[in-house]
Amino acid sequence: MRKGIFCYCCMMAILACGCEFKSSAGDDKTATKTKVVTSDDNNALHGAVIKNDIDLEASGVKLKEAYLVDARNNILTENITRIGEKIYVIIKLDTGWVKENGKSFIGASERISTSAGKVVVNADDIFKDYEVTGVDMEDAKFISLSAVIKQADPGLDEFVVKFRVWDKKGSGEIRGKYNFKIKD
Repeated sequence: MRKGIFCYCCMMAILACGCEFKSSAGDDKTATKTKVVTSDDNNALHGAVIKNDIDLEASGVKLKEAYLVDARNNILTENITRIGEKIYVIIKLDTGWVKENGKSFIGASERISTSAGKVVVNADDIFKDYEVTGVDMEDAKFISLSAVIKQADPGLDEFVVKFRVWDKKGSGEIRGKYNFKIKD
């Protein structure tokens, strides 16, 4: 139940920062691009499964998996959504955040911009409401951040999402970005 409330609050925080644009794009079907991080890569990402061409950097945490889903929790085979539909980045951790009395104190930010660099959403600290109380340490191992484009100008159909999740009591941090397109 706590996980559901936590995820719902995260989604509502991003939705409250929604933007207004119109757009269209093609509809192609391809397999999800998956990368398993090897020992030659960043140790914090070693063994992690990263899908959907998500670029990630992590320190002080051990990442398990990262991927994109739609509003029905279906893993996306392509980074494509429709106007008004949410796209979620899911980040699963093995270990990492500092724990105090069974709680973790994390922050998260998200910035959505057009492919030309115009910022359309900028959320500085999505988990600010949990600054004092923290979140259950098990819930903090599962991070979900959403993005939604409500309207887009004609021809404006590619967006970049940059996100950061950090430990307010320690040095753990995850930085990432992914691109997505809007289709009719």
